[in-house]
Amino acid sequence: MVRKKLDERVRTLIERGVLKGERSLLVLVGDYGKDQVPNLHQILSKTSVQSRPNVLWCYKKDLGFSTHRKKRMKKLKRDKARGLISGSDSSDNFELFVGSTDINWCYYKDSHRVLGSTVGMLVLQDFEALTPNLMARTIETVQGGGLVVFLMRTVKSLKQLYTMTMDVHARYRTESAGDVVPRFNERFILSLAKCHNCLVCDDELNVLPVSRKTLHALSPGQIEKGDAGEVIQRDSEEGVELKELKESLIETPHVGALVELAKTLDQAKALVVFLEACSEKTSKSSTVTMTAARGRGKSAAIGLCLAGAISLGYSTLAVTAPEPENLVSVFDFLVRGLVALKYQEHMDYSITYNKASGRESVKCITAIHIHRSHRQVIQYIPAHEKDKFASSEIVAIDEAAAIPLPIVRGLMYEPNRLTFLSSTVNGYEGTGRSLSLKLIKELRDQKGGRAAELNAASEAAGSITGTRAKKGETKVHEQRYRAAAEAAEEDVLSGPLREIDLSTPIRYAEGDGVEAWLNNLLCLNCGSSSQLKLNGGAPAPADCELYSVDRDALFSYHKLSEAFLQKLMGLYTSAHYKNTPNDLQMLSDAPAHSCFVLLSPSAEKDSNSLPDILAVVQVALEGKISRKAVEAQLARGHRSAGDLIPWTISQQFGDSKFAQLSGARVVRIAVHPSVQSMGYGSRAIELLQRFYNGEMVSLANEGGDDSEDDSMQDGDETEAESVEEDQPKSTKSGIQREKLAPRKELPPLLLPLTEIEAPRLDWVGTSFGLTLPLQKFWTSAGMQMLYLRQTKNELTGEHSTIMLRALSKTSKVNGTWLDSFVQDTQRRFVSLLGGPFRDIEIRLAISTLEQMAESSAKSGVAKIKAESSAKSGVAKIKA
Repeated sequence: MVRKKLDERVRTLIERGVLKGERSLLVLVGDYGKDQVPNLHQILSKTSVQSRPNVLWCYKKDLGFSTHRKKRMKKLKRDKARGLISGSDSSDNFELFVGSTDINWCYYKDSHRVLGSTVGMLVLQDFEALTPNLMARTIETVQGGGLVVFLMRTVKSLKQLYTMTMDVHARYRTESAGDVVPRFNERFILSLAKCHNCLVCDDELNVLPVSRKTLHALSPGQIEKGDAGEVIQRDSEEGVELKELKESLIETPHVGALVELAKTLDQAKALVVFLEACSEKTSKSSTVTMTAARGRGKSAAIGLCLAGAISLGYSTLAVTAPEPENLVSVFDFLVRGLVALKYQEHMDYSITYNKASGRESVKCITAIHIHRSHRQVIQYIPAHEKDKFASSEIVAIDEAAAIPLPIVRGLMYEPNRLTFLSSTVNGYEGTGRSLSLKLIKELRDQKGGRAAELNAASEAAGSITGTRAKKGETKVHEQRYRAAAEAAEEDVLSGPLREIDLSTPIRYAEGDGVEAWLNNLLCLNCGSSSQLKLNGGAPAPADCELYSVDRDALFSYHKLSEAFLQKLMGLYTSAHYKNTPNDLQMLSDAPAHSCFVLLSPSAEKDSNSLPDILAVVQVALEGKISRKAVEAQLARGHRSAGDLIPWTISQQFGDSKFAQLSGARVVRIAVHPSVQSMGYGSRAIELLQRFYNGEMVSLANEGGDDSEDDSMQDGDETEAESVEEDQPKSTKSGIQREKLAPRKELPPLLLPLTEIEAPRLDWVGTSFGLTLPLQKFWTSAGMQMLYLRQTKNELTGEHSTIMLRALSKTSKVNGTWLDSFVQDTQRRFVSLLGGPFRDIEIRLAISTLEQMAESSAKSGVAKIKAESSAKSGVAKIKA
C-alpha cells in the first residue's frame, strides 16, 4: 500500500488546540473516513504529554465492524484467505487501534449515559441519525485539546448533504403536511466555514476549500514543542491564581480540602461564598443564587458545597430538581467531597440508590445518611412535595428554571433556612432566563440586595469629609464618588442574597472556537441582554402588525437572517423555562409548522436596523386525517406522530370525524420580557385568528410591485451579494474545489398577512399546562376547553388542557359542532373535581367553571335565536 504524506495543516490544527486548551473539529466526507480515525488518534497522542486519550464512539445501530476481538480476528483471517485484503492493509492499523485504545461504544439512544464524563476524542458516525440535542450533549464531553470527528458518507458535492433525509424527519411527517425540507442541514454545512477550529476533509485527509477561514489562521511556526514532539503548555494567569488560593486555604478546616477539588477559580470562589453563608447560621432566611452556562461545573460546585455543609454540622439537607437524573453529578461530587473530608463509606455514611429498571433509566443516588458524630441526611425530594421540606435547614434547587416559579418561591420563603438556587442560563438542557429575569430580580428587591448596595455606598460617601474652604483643591466630591463605587462593588456578596456567576469552562479554555460555533448554530446563547434590548420602545398593541416569517430565508445563513433568528430564539429562551435545540430543528424542517412575528408599526420604515420582535407565534397545521386511518390506529391503540389535538380528541371522545377537520395549533407564543402583560400576546393571537378566519383581504394573487417588502430582505440580498463577491466562481466539479456560500435568490424574510393566502381551516386551538393566568389569557382569546388531562405533567406539575375556537367563515362545517364537545367536557370536569382534579386550586377551578357556564349560556342563546329565526321563516313561508 502506498503511503501518503499527511497535510501538515491537520497536524497544526490539533497542535494549536492542545496549546490553547481548545477543541478541534474535523469533518471527514467519505465512506472510508473511519480508517483515518486511528491516524488522527495517533497524532493527538503524540501531541499531548498525557496518556493516550480515551475515545467516545457514538453510532446509530450498526458500526460496520465488530468490537469483539475474537470476531474481528476471525473475520480478518477469513478476508485474507479470500484475498480481499493484503497483509499490510490499513485494517491492521485499525485493529491495533481498537484493541489498544480505551473506547466507549455508545448508541445515540443511550447518549444520556455519557453526561458528566470527559473524553479526549469523540467520533460521531451515522450523520443522518444526529439531532441537535445529541450533538450538544456529546460534544460537551470533549476536553480542551481534544478532537471531535464527524463521519459522513461519500458525496459528489457537499450540497448533496443539504437534502439528506434525517431520521428525525419521520416524526415531522403527517398525513396532510407536505414534504420535509431539510433547512437545518444546509445551515449546519454553511456554519462549518465560520468555525476557526474546524477543517472539512475527504476520507484521505485532503483539506477541502470549505475550511478557507481556518486555513488562513494556521501557521505551524508559532507552536513550541518538546524533544518528543509534544506541545509545551504554559499555565494561564487564572491557573496561577487558583493555585495560590488553594495554597492559602490548605490549612483552613472544612474549606481547604474542598477547594483543592475545584477545577477553576470561579468554582473555588463559589465554594468560599457558600461556606461563608453556611457558617453564619442566622435566624433569617438567606439565599445563594448561582447561574452558569452549560459545562461550567455548576453541579460539581453544588455537591462540594453540600459536603462542606455536612462538615459544618447541618443535620437535614434537601436537594431537588426536575428529575432525579439531573442530580447525578451533584451526588457524585458530594461523595467526592466527603471522601476528601476523611469520611468513609459504610463506617461514616451510607448511600441509597433509586430503583432503576429498563434501558432508559439511570441509576442515581437519592439519599446519603451520615452517622459519624450525629445523624445527618441529604436526600432528594420532588419539588411539588412541599410538606417534606418542612424540617430542612438547607434546600438546594438545581435547574431551578425548569421548576415552576410558584413552587420555587414556596420553598424559599421559610425562616431559618438557607436556599441554594442554581440554573443553566444557556445550554441544551434548557435555559434559565425566566429564573434570572424574574426570580433573581424579585429577590434583589425583596431581600434588599440592591438596597444593601445603595446603603453601603451612601454610608461610604458620607464618611468622607473635607474642609469648608478650598473644596475644589481637595476634590471631596471625587473621593466620595470613588468610595461609594468601591463600597457598592464590595457589598455584592454580602447580606441575605449572594449571587454567583460561573463563566470559566471546566473541560476546555475560555473562548473555545467549537463552543462558539455550537452556540451560534443551535442558538444556545441568544438570550443576552444586548440582543433582547428594545430600540423602538413599546408602541400601542393596536398599532402593531403580524408578519409571516419565510423559513427558507430565516435559515439561509445570511448575516441579517442569522441576527433575526438569534433575536427570535432569544424570545423563546426568555419566555419559556424549557427549550431544547431540537425545537430549532422542528421549526426549520417540520413541514406543518410556520412562524409569525408581531412587529411595531415602524418596522417597514426603519431600514437601518433589525426590527424589534415584540411577540413570536409558532403554529402547526393539523387534521385532515382520513377516517379509516383514525379508526385503524385507535383500534390498535397507536397514534401517529404529530397532529396532537386531532388524535387526542378522537381518542377521548371516540369520534373519528373530528380528525377529518383541519385546524391550526398554537405550539408556542413568546412575548418580549420587557413588554409582557401589556397586550401584545393578545394582539398577536387576535390577528392570527382573523387571518385564518378569512377576515384579511389577501393580495397574494394580485399583481403589483414588491416595493413594500420589508427592509430586511433587501439588506439580506445585499449581504448575500457581498458574501459571494469575495469568492471566485469555480468551474471545476467535485468537492476538492467546491466553495459554498449562502444562496442569493431567496424569498422575502417577512411578509404581511395580507400578501399571503390563508389555508381553509375549521378551528384554531392550543395545548398547555393549565394555570390561572394562561386560562384567562386563552379564554379572553375566545378559546373553549375541550379536554383536561387527569394526570399531572411530571415536569411542571400541571394538568395539560386543550382549548379550541371554531372558525365560522372559512369552515365548511356547521359551527355548532363545538358546543357538544364543550358540554361533554363540562360534565366530565364537574364529575372529576372530587377525584383526579381535587388538587386544582380553588380559584382556577371556579374560573374554569365560570368560563364553561358562559360558553354554554352563549351556545344556548345562539340556539334559541337560530330556532326562533327558523320558526319565523316557516311562518313567512306559510303566509
